Amino acid sequence: MISSQERAESVQAEDQTTITRRNGDRRVTELMSWALLTAPVTMSCKEARALAAARAVHHIPVLDGGVMVGIVCTCDLREAREDEPLGRRMHVPVATINANAPGSEALALMRRHDVGALPVLYHGFLIGIVTAGDLVRARVLAEHERPVCAGCGAHHHVRPSEPDGALLCLACRERRGQ
Repeated sequence: MISSQERAESVQAEDQTTITRRNGDRRVTELMSWALLTAPVTMSCKEARALAAARAVHHIPVLDGGVMVGIVCTCDLREAREDEPLGRRMHVPVATINANAPGSEALALMRRHDVGALPVLYHGFLIGIVTAGDLVRARVLAEHERPVCAGCGAHHHVRPSEPDGALLCLACRERRGQ
């Protein structure tokens, strides 16, 4: 016999699966951040760090003449010289996603490319950005599925460390001298 508590837990788990599936089918435009911070390829790393801090963002698409040519993460700017242009720190090529793609595809691309954000394109034009945080808020990605730094609780650039394999972010790995 199944108790009412067991039945309630089963229904709750089923409801969570349905919510995740439904939200995973929502288009990226419903999940992404429209307020997009971009920076020109010639902007200094110091200026980019200040802008990112002021806007509380972690990823910045880099533009040259209005065309996206790369992306930087604030972690990429940590050791950059203040006058160094973003073009020297940006990642190329950039994994992107189409605006009409489902959220589940965004999650699959992030996992495949090991990134925490995807610039969103509509007919080749940059219109926004979808982050792992956006996918968690939309319940496409469960919070417990995101790697968490054992040292500080961060979610960005978390990787197994040497020699113990503990999950640590870039800053904590640097503090350990790795």
